[in-house]
Amino acid sequence: MPRSRSGGSWVLDPVEVFTGEARIYLYKRPTSDKFQLYIKTDSEGVIRQSTKTSDLNLALELARNRWYEIQARQQSGKRVKKEKKLFEFIEEYLEQESKRISDIPKKGITAESFRVKKNQLRWLREFFGHRNPKLDNINRQSLYNYGTWRQKESSAPPKTNHTINAEISTIKGFFTYLYTNEWIDQVPPIKTLKNESPEEIRRDYLTLSEWKRTIPTLVAWKKEKGITPRQTYNRNVIYCAIMVMVNSGLRIGELKKLKWSDIERNPQLNEVDGLVHHLISVRAMTTKTGKPRKVNSSTVKWFNDLRVLSSIKKDGRHFPFIPVPNRDDYVFCKEGKGNLPLGQGTWDRLWKEIKERIVEAGGTWIEQKNISWYSFRHSYISFAVQRGVNHLKLSRNCGTGLKYIENFYYHHEAEMSTEELNVGRSFYTKSTELVEPLLD
Repeated sequence: MPRSRSGGSWVLDPVEVFTGEARIYLYKRPTSDKFQLYIKTDSEGVIRQSTKTSDLNLALELARNRWYEIQARQQSGKRVKKEKKLFEFIEEYLEQESKRISDIPKKGITAESFRVKKNQLRWLREFFGHRNPKLDNINRQSLYNYGTWRQKESSAPPKTNHTINAEISTIKGFFTYLYTNEWIDQVPPIKTLKNESPEEIRRDYLTLSEWKRTIPTLVAWKKEKGITPRQTYNRNVIYCAIMVMVNSGLRIGELKKLKWSDIERNPQLNEVDGLVHHLISVRAMTTKTGKPRKVNSSTVKWFNDLRVLSSIKKDGRHFPFIPVPNRDDYVFCKEGKGNLPLGQGTWDRLWKEIKERIVEAGGTWIEQKNISWYSFRHSYISFAVQRGVNHLKLSRNCGTGLKYIENFYYHHEAEMSTEELNVGRSFYTKSTELVEPLLD
């Protein structure tokens, strides 16, 4: 039988729950008349919890039920301690995932992937009505239909089933974490939705007409009078970033991490072509594929402009004319601080400004389409497909799969196939009759 310590112990009036069983007992604290429960488990230490009652008989009943529950869980190999509820386990899971964040591709997850996971799991809170259920009280049947709820009843349904299925994958990963750590006895099944076809979820891009109408707006924006020198610098850097993306097909993450040592001349070109075209070395640690590549890019002008913006003195005989001390500087850097990349807040704020200016100039299409920084890469690929660039060479230059190019940019096929599809056919004209009839 446990005994209270002498000299003012917090264990007062201990009461046996089972005769002769020292691993479980009830007691009171000096400041409360409610009975507290003490249980010593075989493998997980001590559990202390309040019975929330001052009635001894009721406290004994609660204690025995808890004891039986613990013995059953231990015998089936499950974890015992379950004081934390669902939302606390989500925070614990995210804390574990945050330790996997890495700048090295394929060695963990990116900071952006972690941000997306955190946002996806946030929807579980709304799904459960912001109540924090115990794991044992989760309604598995309703969780099975999470996708349908997200699609029809959530406060902000995603545009595509593909997005919902990505959320479901993250949620399953969370419950797998709980199962692996023996907090639950199985991963609850969640029904996925039918994904859209590749054609339906193709990447938004700017048409050639939209891009041509955007350029004057961008130029006017970067040349605006009455703004601070810092604002002028930032706008010119962002303008160059857009021009580089739409003429090289770089991913936004690759672009932001560029250093001057990554910019090279193309020794295979003559002097005239070398004034336009050059190479960009994409390092393995800066691309999501984890594979380095050389990008053939027609962006000499904008990298020259960026060198001037960074106040780097022209040095050497060949492009990019960067002195050795500056070769490790970021290309897209804070003003006067080549060792610091341009902040994410600046990218986001100026992109918002650009979209507002385009709308003011009559470009309502930017609101109707899901145009983002990634759209400039997709526009580059779209323009290249329209020009008839070889898909294999294009995929290698962009660091993506051939099937990706074909699936997401199929929509130009009809535009480009008129000649091939009408070989040998004749049509009505104003002065001639139909020689060969059109097929029904």
